[in-house]
Amino acid sequence: MKSFLMSLVVVSALSSVVFGAPGKPNAAAPKGGTWNYNFDAEPENLHPIMAGDLYSARLFSYLHDSMCSKSLETWDFEPRLAEKWEISKDGLSFTFFIRKDAYFHNGDPVTADDVKFSLDAIREPKHQALNQLPYFEKFTKVEVIDKNTIKFVATEKYFKNLESLCTMTIIPKSVYGNIDKSVKMLKESIGAGPYKFEKYDKGQSITLSRFDKWYGKNLKSEDGYFNFDKIVFRFTKEENILIERLKKGDFDFAELNVESFKKAVGPQFGKTVFANKVENSQPKSYGFIGFNFKNEALKDKAVRQAMAHLVNREAMNKKFFNGWNFLATSPTFVKSNQAPDMKPIDFNPKKAQELLQKAGWTDSDKNGILDKIVDGKKQELHFSWIYANKDSEKYWTMVKEDAKQAGIVLDLKLLEWNSFIKTVDDKNFDMISMGWGGGDVEADPKQIWHSASNGKGGSNYINYNNAEVDKLIDEGRSELDAAKRTKIFKKLYTVIAEDVPYVFLFNRKYEFYANSSKVVKPAETFKYGFGESAWWTGAVKATK
Repeated sequence: MKSFLMSLVVVSALSSVVFGAPGKPNAAAPKGGTWNYNFDAEPENLHPIMAGDLYSARLFSYLHDSMCSKSLETWDFEPRLAEKWEISKDGLSFTFFIRKDAYFHNGDPVTADDVKFSLDAIREPKHQALNQLPYFEKFTKVEVIDKNTIKFVATEKYFKNLESLCTMTIIPKSVYGNIDKSVKMLKESIGAGPYKFEKYDKGQSITLSRFDKWYGKNLKSEDGYFNFDKIVFRFTKEENILIERLKKGDFDFAELNVESFKKAVGPQFGKTVFANKVENSQPKSYGFIGFNFKNEALKDKAVRQAMAHLVNREAMNKKFFNGWNFLATSPTFVKSNQAPDMKPIDFNPKKAQELLQKAGWTDSDKNGILDKIVDGKKQELHFSWIYANKDSEKYWTMVKEDAKQAGIVLDLKLLEWNSFIKTVDDKNFDMISMGWGGGDVEADPKQIWHSASNGKGGSNYINYNNAEVDKLIDEGRSELDAAKRTKIFKKLYTVIAEDVPYVFLFNRKYEFYANSSKVVKPAETFKYGFGESAWWTGAVKATK
């Protein structure tokens, strides 16, 4: 199941890059065995509605299911819990026909009542799912026609209406219907996916086992997918430890960044474990440094622009990433047809100082820190900066030293992932470093950038509010013509980029992962993802 949501991810690298035809599943792939999967952070929780980070999203792709999903090979919609669906001529009504052989992990059949409840659960304030609400706000009427048929009616057109309904996580009303009980169910999860929850060893692992009543095992379209009997998700936070664990055979799959890929050397690599560098069309993620607009100094655009000029991304890219990144310019991939026609903000300390001086920031008391009278009080350019990945600390230390030369003090603070998430949710920071995992090939910007997303459970963590941005988002979302929508969103991303709410860091040129020799792959990559859900246990030595 591919999620449309943008998900939080930690910001953190020999074989040749793989191009060519994308892979396809092998219908004859054998079933069995255990697959050991690495996460570089522990999921914030296992609640199917309340979780919002990349790690829970990865986990849920095996544990939960939806009415339809995007194909890794074509990115077209494919049936899942719904056998088929119909769209009215006016494009406002969507009717789904649910399989009669679909069951939840507790044995309950999946019904239209559960589908309706799943939307109600997203809208339930106690679930704090503001980040999901923009995708469903057009639906004002939901009609349960019979046990296996449901109809959604939208008030107006929206380019992701069908996708939102298709990819909505379907959960059992019998389990999550008591909301007071539901909000406490953070360490277990019951869905309708190909695997069911087995156990959670806090700080160590999460184990899933094959769900024998999963409808997909009888579908030809699912032949070759979900081949392991068990999946064990383990947590490794540091790159050096990850590399050693890969060498020992602790993992069969681990996503890598550029640096960990570069460290993937030694006698085991190429024999018992393989590091892969591939190019595909999967939705692209980006890392960023975000500014909290609750801080009066950071409301000053000149300060944000100056900070952007003090981030030496070119040097970071060459020194740490082998030049294998594009310098990001906006919230969308630099090669997208919606990307702004603008150059990346350059490293320019002189320009930073000029911007700050022009905006009235001076060192009035000669203590080495720039200050200014804001709302009758002296405020210094002294900011707290939180992040969740120790391996990224060297990047932020570079920025800290360059900022110090310009009269800005940055207090770096490393937080454990779940503490980091809580601090971000509480908006108790000045600056943050993190990333957004790719949600869809074409994202809906409302989740992150609209002022309506600025609230508990929303993804506008930095309290960003720009009336022009709101207007362009609303206009673009209702435009069904792809070319016209692209024009609107291109203007939108240009406005956001010029406003510098984030320092947009990097877009990857390539994707990286490691796999053990225990697994066999149909190909190094599918068109829209690695295709790891189509791997299986094979001979001692993997086919290459």
